[in-house]
This record gives sequence, structure tokens and C-alpha cells, in this order.
Amino acid sequence: MKVVLIQDVKGTGKAGETKDVADGYARNFLLPQKLAQQATRGAQDQVDRQKVTESKREERELADAKALAVRLEAAQVVLKLRSGKDGKLFGAVTNADVASALKQQHGITLDRRKIEFDEPVKAMGPASAHVKLRREVTARIPLMVTSA
Repeated sequence: MKVVLIQDVKGTGKAGETKDVADGYARNFLLPQKLAQQATRGAQDQVDRQKVTESKREERELADAKALAVRLEAAQVVLKLRSGKDGKLFGAVTNADVASALKQQHGITLDRRKIEFDEPVKAMGPASAHVKLRREVTARIPLMVTSA
């Protein structure tokens, strides 16, 4: 029986593929579990439309991530933290500090878990943080640490 896979099925194929499987396997497992549907012209057209919609969504999300990366690299984030006499901070700059300052100063909301540092920032002056927006898009945020 020819079926169009709706979801990935281990050992059978990936979603969107048309496969020729045993009648019993299709009738007793794939169709009742809604992992596949019988191969018809309408079913294949539906899968094709879903693939086109998914690719457009991916392209739009990638463009949005690249635009956000440009905004982040242009944004200078000023962090005002407590420090000692010699210019050393009490503690270090955290990713939560950067996320809250970014939201206050530039109106950009980021998940603090996406913000990373190359090395801990424990002194006043310029520094930078990195944000991984998507697998292929990363941005560098310039920081300026000052005394409160």
C-alpha cells in the first residue's frame, strides 16, 4: 500500500515522503496512529503545501534573526554596577544584567540564557557579550561597564 508519511517514522522514512509499505503495517499501525495517510493526489498536494509554508516561515525567521543581530551589534549597552576603589566590580557582570539593561535601554527583549561571555567581566570598561539567535546567526553586543 502506498502511503504519505505525516511524521517521521523510524525505519520507514521522513515526513512528506511517499512510501510503499506492507498493507498490514499501514492498516494496523501507520493509519490508526496518524503517522501516515493513504497516498492520493490530494494528500501529496497537502504535504507539498506544508513544505512550502514551512520553508517560507524558516526564511522569515532567518531574516528576522539577522535584522535583530544588526540591531544588537549597533546597540551600546551601559551597565552601572557597584565597584570597589580600584575599579574592580563586586562580583561579575551576569547575563541577566545584560538582558535587563538591553530591555531598559533599547527595548530589545532577549532570553538571558542565550547571552554568553568569552571570559567573565569583572572590571570596569569596555567588554562584549555574544548572543546565539539561531544556529547560523550570532551577534556581538558591545558593553560599557561603569560605576554606579
